[in-house]
Amino acid sequence: MNTTESNSAVPVLAARRISMQDRYSTERLRDLSLEIYKGDIVALIGASENGKRLLLRCLDLLERPEGGNVELNGEPVQWRHGGADRARKSIGMAFSRESLFPNLTVFGNMMIAPVDAAESEEGQIQERVKSLLKFAGLSGVAEAMPPNLTGGQRRRLAIIRALALQPQILLLEDPGANLLPEERNEVYALIHAIAKTGMTILFSTRDLDFVRDIATRVVFMADGMIREEGTTKEVLDHPQYDRTQAFVRRNSGFYRELNARTFDIYEFDGVLEAFSSGKLLPPEKRRDLRKALELLLVRMLFPRISRIVLSIKVNPIIGDINVNIQYPGTEFDPLTQAASTDAVEAKTELLGLVKSVKYSTPVTGKNELNMAL
Repeated sequence: MNTTESNSAVPVLAARRISMQDRYSTERLRDLSLEIYKGDIVALIGASENGKRLLLRCLDLLERPEGGNVELNGEPVQWRHGGADRARKSIGMAFSRESLFPNLTVFGNMMIAPVDAAESEEGQIQERVKSLLKFAGLSGVAEAMPPNLTGGQRRRLAIIRALALQPQILLLEDPGANLLPEERNEVYALIHAIAKTGMTILFSTRDLDFVRDIATRVVFMADGMIREEGTTKEVLDHPQYDRTQAFVRRNSGFYRELNARTFDIYEFDGVLEAFSSGKLLPPEKRRDLRKALELLLVRMLFPRISRIVLSIKVNPIIGDINVNIQYPGTEFDPLTQAASTDAVEAKTELLGLVKSVKYSTPVTGKNELNMAL
């Protein structure tokens, strides 16, 4: 497996050729091996019901594999005589459904696991809980009940509750799922803060922008197996497996295959607005993006090009927008080979909106335009 020079020779947590099928037969693992080293931030990606959730449950020792085993710090987990329960104290897990106790306050939810573990004095536990609540921005709702929290607050509570026993590794199931954009960004900011403490993290997600932003390694799963693994750049920018390529293409920001004959600018504007507002782009950025694409597509490209592939990526931290457009055929640079006077005027307007736009001549039969806003 891929590691860095700073990694310990012994993984914090490892799956050793584990195989199993869940009780509902919707997911299965097939002879799967994975090593997570100290300081790793590993993203599990792949379509739903391809084994990601079952793998997390196995690594959290909630499910015992039918074949193979899990290792903690190089030692196989002993499932009998409470061995798995003892080992689980070193592993923190937060599911996307949170699993909070609705009849306990936020503070009470935080206290229950360390008190049950009885590994320190209650006064020390209370101070640790207060510190974690402050760390997550939840001090003000410490006496609130979970049903009265926002979705983002519940998700942050579930994550810091997983840290209450001071685990060696944190497992997260799709931490940004089913949240409003503002809530999702609050959760992602918390995970960033946790990562900066040196915590080892394994998380599943479909949000490839977040993966690019935080992960050191990426694991693509399909059919209960690891199909591709490597650094974030290797897997997301240069995927080798065809299903990885398809998954990355579908989930990397905004992706559309457009046909000039069926293109509806009003429908396109609506979809683009939903995407850009979901990325919390300010109104002026959304306006410039919409106008730049209208100029480029309607007035510069579609008079000459019938089919294009459009992808848009947004840097979630600084808000920069990168647009990539590819189209087949012989060399055609709309920046210099204007089809009409209208296209020349559109180019002038476009250059006033963007930071840069660059055309690349076709090498493998694809013309390419890259635009930054």
